[in-house]
Amino acid sequence: MSPAMNIDVTATTGTRMTDEDTRTWAEGWQASWDAQQGGFMLDREQRFAALLDLVEVTAGPAPTVVDLACGTASITRRLLARLPGARAVAVDVDPVLLAIARGSLGGD
Repeated sequence: MSPAMNIDVTATTGTRMTDEDTRTWAEGWQASWDAQQGGFMLDREQRFAALLDLVEVTAGPAPTVVDLACGTASITRRLLARLPGARAVAVDVDPVLLAIARGSLGGD
């Protein structure tokens, strides 16, 4: 990603943020995003579970996954929680959604 596409969370809040502050900020937005998206797709969690079932059955317990159009990394977060040995590359063109993803994943 080019430097111009990075979002500086500090600049959006007007204060210097610690890693913990950034994680708290991102987790709040992540929760808000998941709640909003869940309102549009009531079976969202079941769909995510089915997707992860398929990944686990076909790729095993430690796959490398590319999450294209990852948004806030909702699926990536669930993948890593379910399959701790997995590795994910989360990709999106929206720098704000990537900032939320990066913050909520702890910079991983």
